[in-house]
Amino acid sequence: MSPHHAFAAVCLAAAISISAPGPAQRIASSTRAELNPVWIVVGVSAVVLAALTLGRAGVVVSGALAGATTVHTLSARRTARADARRARHAAEFIGYLAEGVDAGAALGVAAARAAEHLPADAESGLKRDVAQFVAAAHRGGTVPELATPELARIAAVWELSTTRGVPIAGLFAAARDDIDHALRHRAATDAALAGPKTTAAVLALLPVAGIAMGSAMGASPLTVLTSPGVGSLLLIIGTSLVCAGVVVSGEIIGRAAR
Repeated sequence: MSPHHAFAAVCLAAAISISAPGPAQRIASSTRAELNPVWIVVGVSAVVLAALTLGRAGVVVSGALAGATTVHTLSARRTARADARRARHAAEFIGYLAEGVDAGAALGVAAARAAEHLPADAESGLKRDVAQFVAAAHRGGTVPELATPELARIAAVWELSTTRGVPIAGLFAAARDDIDHALRHRAATDAALAGPKTTAAVLALLPVAGIAMGSAMGASPLTVLTSPGVGSLLLIIGTSLVCAGVVVSGEIIGRAAR
């Protein structure tokens, strides 16, 4: 058995050892954004199949690593944009709610009117939580557990006002101001981190520039890296290091933005 086939067999065994989650596990993890193990099996199997078909395990594995890193980076950016948009819509709802309560409207009426100002493109989870909040405000009961962090906060504020007798309009307004402040801070931090983001992108592309420069000089680095043996191993190691750098730098910048 060749080294490539041995590597493929190991990957296939690892893929088979990962079992799909049972019904209880799927229900327990339905509210968390986790990668389904089934997709891990599919992805590893696809890589193994491509390596066996093409006969170039180094190129296939490196391409899979680069593709997975790209998908992870784009998904993280999309999630960050969606979180910011949801927070803005929630802040608008809370602002209208605070204004209605401050004007003397009953909580249920103020919540219903505030819900009318939700944009049509608001996140479905936010709309569902707003509807639950409005229903609880109308019946005067306890607000159920809400998944949206901003609305979960005002539900806690409502409970605090009910048990402690604190004026609720001021608490709602304070919650909205905190969300607005957090959004402004995030926008300012994102603008300040434009330089580090550019630097990280340039550093990630330096190996590609080095390969291009070597090819221009007649060194044929692509031939070496795509050949079986040491070349494939160097290609996998180099790609792994670059992908790890992209993921780590993205995580550092993301935490700084938060």
